[in-house]
Order: sequence, then structure tokens, then C-alpha cells
Amino acid sequence: MSVKQILLAGDPYERGLQYGRECRDEIRISLASYRRLFLKERGLDWETSQRAASRFLPFISGRYKTYREEMRGLAEGAGVKFEEILALNCRSEILYSSLGSERTPDECTAFSAVAPATRPDVVLAGQTWDYTVAQRKALVIVRLPQEGETPARLLFLEAGMIGGMGVNAAGLCLTLNALSTEGADLGVPLRIRMRSILDQNNINDAYREAVPMPIPFAANLLITQKDGVSLSLELDPSGCDVLIPENGLLVHTNHWLGPRMVLCHQHSDMASTYCRLQTLKQNLESRKDLTAEDIEAFFRDHRGYPVSVCRHCDSRLTGQDHEDDYQTDFAFVADLKKGTVRFVEGNPCEGEFVTLTVGSELSH
Repeated sequence: MSVKQILLAGDPYERGLQYGRECRDEIRISLASYRRLFLKERGLDWETSQRAASRFLPFISGRYKTYREEMRGLAEGAGVKFEEILALNCRSEILYSSLGSERTPDECTAFSAVAPATRPDVVLAGQTWDYTVAQRKALVIVRLPQEGETPARLLFLEAGMIGGMGVNAAGLCLTLNALSTEGADLGVPLRIRMRSILDQNNINDAYREAVPMPIPFAANLLITQKDGVSLSLELDPSGCDVLIPENGLLVHTNHWLGPRMVLCHQHSDMASTYCRLQTLKQNLESRKDLTAEDIEAFFRDHRGYPVSVCRHCDSRLTGQDHEDDYQTDFAFVADLKKGTVRFVEGNPCEGEFVTLTVGSELSH
């Protein structure tokens, strides 16, 4: 596996410093990607993007001050400005909120499977992460050890960001689907909420970290706990709609499903979000006693190709258009009772899943 894995230790600033030093090349890829995307999608040059991100600073203080210190160390270690790291960690707000672009999110297929869809001793969750070709080279796996009551964490991140999808040693899994809305201007950024969710020990505390108002973005956060409960939280500036499993299954893509949210938002103009939801639901419902191996096979599904569950970029595109096109950059399936994660870099149809543990040991 070529994705860089790092294990961080020390106080928040020291962790960030180590992260920045060890992932300097990947961070510079992220910075180049978002410098380009902010301009292409929003017409915002890099300096304007950093000023837009700085508006969120008051919300990354107080109870979140350790994350701010981590970002400060990260910038120092990478040899870049703090404001640039802040812009990366506010990328969803800049691209998809009221500050954001007209591009409809069309990325990622997430699921949770608990009994009776699985055996009582199996709890599964995970997703495909569909994003730009360029950002595949910026993917890093960050491990954080247990710190007091905060459990060890395994995070799948775009380099330079401190929060994202992942699993922790308390048996929580967090996945993400981008959603589209006009949005509010300010609030706790998505990546900060995601990091805070995975710093918790149970789904109740995780929920309370996910939903505080104001919410400056639109997204679905699917949280699964190893004892077999899961919640799909559709968030927008008006609040939250909560979905619970049906027959042990939750599936989400990039359109609104909650009864209140459906009434508040227009339908997506991307057919793939509906087709991917249909495909994965049909596959999950076709099997009894689902296993991680079943999910790995389902993540290779090409119905609706190229914008299928296993998503491929448009082969007609070249140059920068190709780099900015979407593909599946990674996928993972967490077995939360075992405390293991099956991970594949790139398209699931082209790679082999490898096993990662959620503890402090690097996997090879």
C-alpha cells in the first residue's frame, strides 16, 4: 500500500508539527489542488479564500482550541502559513456553503449494517470516497494514540486536514456524504466537527458533537457504534434530520432523504446519487448475515458506469480537466466489534483490500 501512514504523539502543537513535517509533500499537493478548485469553482483567488476561512476562526477556539493548536503546529511543520492550513480545513464551507460553488456534490457512497442485516456479533460500516484525481496523491492515514479518556483514532484524511472519516478504538465509525444547500455563513467547520466526533467514546456524545448550531454547511454524517446502533445525520443550516436503520441497514449518497429535509431542498441534478443508492441498497438487501467480504465485492459494482459505486473518471478528459474529475480514491469497511478496517487505495475493482488495526501500530 502506497498511502502514507503516520502515528502522531505529544501535545496538540507537537502532533501538528510532526504531521506537517512527515506529510509536507502531500500537504503541498492539497494546497495546489484547493488553490485551483477555489478559483475554478468559486472564482476565489488564494488570498481571498484564506480570508474567507479566517471568518471561522472564532468558532475554532474555547473547547476546540486544541485543534487550532494542532493546525498551528501543522503549518509550522509543513512550512506554510496557518491561514493556508485553515483554508484546507474549511474547504467544504468555501466550496459548498453559501460561500460555495454551483457544483452539485456527487461523491461518496456510505453505509451501516447491523443486526438483523448481520449476525449479532458483526457490526459493519464504511464508504467509498469519490473525489478528484489529483487528491488521490494527497491521501494520508493518520493514527492518534489514546490520550486520557480520548480513544485511539484511525483517520483517513486529505493531507493538511485534521478531521475526516475514520474509526476509533471505542468502536465508533464516522462516514461522510457531501450535500448541497445555500447554507449559512458561519459556524463550526465540518472537519472540526468530524474530528471531535471521533474523539468521543459513545454515540450519544458523538451526536452532541455533530449537531450544535449554527451549521455552516450541508452534509450527511453517518455514525455507527460497535454495539449495533447507528444514526444518519443530515445537517444543514436549519438543523438536523435523523435517519435510523431499516432492517439493520442505512445507505446514503448525495441527496436528501430525511422527511423534513426532502421538503426543504430541491432534488439533485446528478442521477448517479440515486443510482448508487439503489445499487448498494439492492446489494445489501440481497444477502443475509452480511460480512466485510460482501461489502468489498459490493464496492466493486459498476452499474451506472462510470459514475457507479466504484466510480471512474471520464476517459475523454485530459490535462487539468482530468486531474479535477472525480473517481473513487479509496474505500474502507470497518468491522467494529473486531476493531479492524479493510482498506483499499484507489478503485476497489483495481486494488486489494488490506487490513488495518485501530490501535497505535502502523500497518503494512
